[in-house]
Amino acid sequence: MGTRGVDNSIFFDIISETLTKEHATIIKHLSKPTQDEEIAKELNLKATIVRTLLNDLHARNLVEYERTKNKKTGWYTYLWMAREDRLEGYIRDYLENKLNKLTIDLNSEKDLITFNCSCSRVSFEIAYENTFVCPKCNEKLGEFNNKKIVNQLRTEIAKINSLLGAK
Repeated sequence: MGTRGVDNSIFFDIISETLTKEHATIIKHLSKPTQDEEIAKELNLKATIVRTLLNDLHARNLVEYERTKNKKTGWYTYLWMAREDRLEGYIRDYLENKLNKLTIDLNSEKDLITFNCSCSRVSFEIAYENTFVCPKCNEKLGEFNNKKIVNQLRTEIAKINSLLGAK
């Protein structure tokens, strides 16, 4: 895969998360222009499955093709190529969206006072309304320490910022 400036494992993880592992595997096989039948043979998949995956990727502008017609048979041949320019943009957009969501979650979590029992975590308001007894299991609700969640969010945000800065 020739996604210049994009770590292959990060690329594979993001495509797998947003689409499927099969989609990521297909794009990996497009380091050079390739026919769908060749990809199917290399991956030991039916050509129809490969074409479906390629069409999914094409709908997202991550791959493109050149179509040629065999004048003798009338059949079309498709030569598929990864769109390097779009792949990097797709990954950047994904990371930026995830960063925004994590930042919102972090800001919310930092200011949040919640209570929990063995079955759930509830807001202060719900705990107060139920006299600090869980409405589901009737256990006493104790204040929840969310420092671990806040630290995990900060770590993920730092990792994404690092990835975005590396591009």
